[in-house]
Amino acid sequence: MAVLTAQGISEVAIELLTRTLVLPRTVTTIPGEEFSGSNGDTITVRVPQPGTAREQITAGAAITYDTVNEIPVPVQVRHLYHAKRITDQEATLQLEDFARQVTRVQVAAVATGAEQLLADEMNDLPIDVNGVDEGDVDAAVLEARTALGRANAPTGDRWGACSPEFAEVILRQDSFSRADAAGDMTALREAIIGRWRGFTWVESNGLEVGTAVLYHQSGFVFANRSPVAPRGARESASVTSGGVSMRQIFHYDSSILSDASVLSTFAGASVIAENQAGTDIRRAYKLALTGVS
Repeated sequence: MAVLTAQGISEVAIELLTRTLVLPRTVTTIPGEEFSGSNGDTITVRVPQPGTAREQITAGAAITYDTVNEIPVPVQVRHLYHAKRITDQEATLQLEDFARQVTRVQVAAVATGAEQLLADEMNDLPIDVNGVDEGDVDAAVLEARTALGRANAPTGDRWGACSPEFAEVILRQDSFSRADAAGDMTALREAIIGRWRGFTWVESNGLEVGTAVLYHQSGFVFANRSPVAPRGARESASVTSGGVSMRQIFHYDSSILSDASVLSTFAGASVIAENQAGTDIRRAYKLALTGVS
């Protein structure tokens, strides 16, 4: 289905149904400039491993030298795009507001696709506590807080990303400090719903139904780079939405008398593990509600 052209179309623009993008702002971001030259489409993130202090019991005795270990975590970007042909008929007779009717839809599609790569990393995590309900969600969150503390995750920059179903449960908790109740309307618009038990909570439709992931900012990495402006494009521009940057190009195909608008970006994400096998996850903790699917 294309843009509407029938007589009597209202000038009222209904809000586009697209999810609020928030997850990339809660994790560690790899500068897009690193994906260039010999690095190509994959960057290796170095995860330092803790050391242990030794004691020299006898003065002058020989000391022991230890190695300093790092775990490699590869992050590969993928090329995501949304393309739309605009015929001369559409451009001349049908479109009233190109930015609203075309570009806005394309930007939302590409940005949502980029964020979903990060959400998929969260969805792939094993569940640490299953069968959480309204009566024990507080205890489950406190258990996650303890687990992160025992793993030496810093107390700052801790996030709780949750599905709408999980958000409903925690918002019913008397001890939950809601962002809107505190008058922080900016935070509310960005899907930050409040602070609770040492976590800043955000709601995301990208997460599996009935789940929540509690993590330190270093628990995940997100990579994003806008493609360079091509030499053959008639016009190009940079666009940013929800922390995702992308490129828009226009070109005209005279063989079919159509213009084209193409939005694209490079994006990727990885979970940070403490071993090379990727199975020792200490910076993130996952909860799942009971009876929700």
